[in-house]
Amino acid sequence: MKRKPVRRVMTFELALDGYWLARSSSLSESTRRDYTLTFDRFSKYIGERPLAEITAADIQKFLDVMRDRHNLSKKTVSNHWVALSSFWTWAASELNVEHVIHGRVRQPEYRAPVIQIYTEVEIKAMLHACQETNTWKSTRRRPTKYKRPEALRDQAIITTLVDTGVRASELCNFQMSDYVQAQGRLLVREGKWGKDRVVFLGQSGRRILWRYLVTRPDVKPGDPLFASNTGTALERNNLRKTLQRIGERAGVLDVTVHRFRHTFAVNFLRNGGNVLELQDMLGHERMDTVRIYAKLAEVDLQVAQQRSSVADNWRL
Repeated sequence: MKRKPVRRVMTFELALDGYWLARSSSLSESTRRDYTLTFDRFSKYIGERPLAEITAADIQKFLDVMRDRHNLSKKTVSNHWVALSSFWTWAASELNVEHVIHGRVRQPEYRAPVIQIYTEVEIKAMLHACQETNTWKSTRRRPTKYKRPEALRDQAIITTLVDTGVRASELCNFQMSDYVQAQGRLLVREGKWGKDRVVFLGQSGRRILWRYLVTRPDVKPGDPLFASNTGTALERNNLRKTLQRIGERAGVLDVTVHRFRHTFAVNFLRNGGNVLELQDMLGHERMDTVRIYAKLAEVDLQVAQQRSSVADNWRL
């Protein structure tokens, strides 16, 4: 007798292979990491249960467990919902299974953090603080500072962040071949949504980046634009720590890489840019965050108008 072939049950874990083959190339590296974490946690939670038997109640209970038992933040739990929703959208189309999330499991809400931007004074203080270390006492108990060899690089990093609004990962990924000095043109390769885009440095940004690059005369097209002390590409964690130390020396509180992006966005609108241009430059697929920047810029301009109104000051 011929044996009947054993039919494998389509589990969540088995379906994931197909999902990654279909969707991986369209996701950014950071999104793939976030989704992988979500899928690992959900796979351990749901076990070998057939995909077709997973219900909306299972999804909701998983999110509740992540929030209550594992003390994950509301933002992280919301991100888990997004990842699972992406998977089931694919599965409903590819595997003809029921979409158990849309219209059934609400996306967890969270309060978006207050958007903070740097002032002109703070940016200039940080540029100045790039040049020297914190004061320390030598063996003779004399307060001493020394020049930092990374000063020109860090000044170029700060200027590039505030002048283009690129993300930390995007800045770390820049290669020499991505920069056209004559135009101040920077190619952002595979941004958050896996798409390339172009941003531009202004005249000051080009000048400050030029000061740094002339100290590296032997670089090759594939070398990092912003290099570590060993010549390798900067890592996001090292970039974050470097900027935080600069902020401490400059007396600037709450220094984060993303705050440079906020600063660029609000000032871009203040200086006459429009929201559609800003959306392209930031690489956002949705307008939600861009609208927040627009509201901040609008409030700022309203306050400025109230302070400097010609009619009011002239008491017309």
